[in-house]
Amino acid sequence: MSRGDHGPHHLGRTAGLIGAAVGLAAAGTAIGVAVTRSATSAVRANQLAGQAGDDGREVADVPARELRQQDPLGSASRSADRSALVHTDDGVLLAVEEIGPLDAPLTAVFVHGYALSMASWTFQRRDLGAQLATANGHRPSARLVFYDHRGHGASGRGDAEHATIDQLAADLEVVIDARAPRGPVVLVGHSMGGMTVLTLAQRRPELFGTRIAGVALVSTSSGNLADLDFGLPQLLTRVRAAVLPVAAWTMRRRPALAEHTRKLAKGIVSAATWSLSFASTDVDPALGRYVDAMIGGTPVDVIAELYPAIAGLDASGAVEPLRRVPVLVLTGDADKMIPMQHSERIAGELPDAEFVVVPGAGHLVLLEKPEQVTAALGELIRRVAAEQGARSA
Repeated sequence: MSRGDHGPHHLGRTAGLIGAAVGLAAAGTAIGVAVTRSATSAVRANQLAGQAGDDGREVADVPARELRQQDPLGSASRSADRSALVHTDDGVLLAVEEIGPLDAPLTAVFVHGYALSMASWTFQRRDLGAQLATANGHRPSARLVFYDHRGHGASGRGDAEHATIDQLAADLEVVIDARAPRGPVVLVGHSMGGMTVLTLAQRRPELFGTRIAGVALVSTSSGNLADLDFGLPQLLTRVRAAVLPVAAWTMRRRPALAEHTRKLAKGIVSAATWSLSFASTDVDPALGRYVDAMIGGTPVDVIAELYPAIAGLDASGAVEPLRRVPVLVLTGDADKMIPMQHSERIAGELPDAEFVVVPGAGHLVLLEKPEQVTAALGELIRRVAAEQGARSA
């Protein structure tokens, strides 16, 4: 067959390339942020060498730290007070970083979104670390715990059959048990992280009102996500529907080809990421580059494996346990990925929840409008800390 022959094999390969490119833009760029693949390699090396455990020993020099210790605008972020690796029930190692003393009266666990990493909380890590986890003449009111989901950031990879929200919820429970075995806990989830928190409420409702003393759900949903059009025009929505199965197959079965396609489509993916992640027209270029640099490190097969779990999520029955604790529901009013109506639905089922809508913010509201997000989270954590202190008095 000549190079110019457009036979079935050639057309199939072309469809795979197009599918991977469009699929990455339509399915994988909601996504936001993840750290460089070298971080995952470092954790895998630790796994093979048997150098890491879940007992709080320091992680070896993980390159991802360089990213987490800088905020998107270049000023220094808050370095971790300690780092650890936590074993999940199927042996995957999760990278954890903490700020604040081990004996703080309250622990806040931050759960990041789809294809992001703990680096997505960089502003909250810096500012809440200064406000809540540092003495400043007073006893710190909270310890902050950040971790990377399996397959993300500096954490290890699991088998494809464990790429489910239920597994992520099981992982969250392991992190709580390992890093906050005593005392009240506030869970803070963004996007897929919020879905993880809701799924934990389905799995272990008895934890809410006992161990879990507060919840924040940021730009998330309890389900019915399969039909979202990501704010795309109707024609592009139809194209997405047509090529997404091809893209998903390519990303799972031919990850090297999909990665190559992503590099070729770098400009398209970057433009799609900015459009889908932010609502502001004046996003700082440094912030955009921060997102671009990290999204490029998310393995395409991880994106493909988790997408069906997110699209098929049904956590509608998970809200009831949250009625026992203070809840913050926060969203941007211009979120194209998970529209504001999804947060309104959750807040409507929680009449006592605080519902915060951030004007002019998209899906990555925690990076786009960090001051509003940090203020709302700080208020929730202080409220829970005060309530817990009053109970123990």
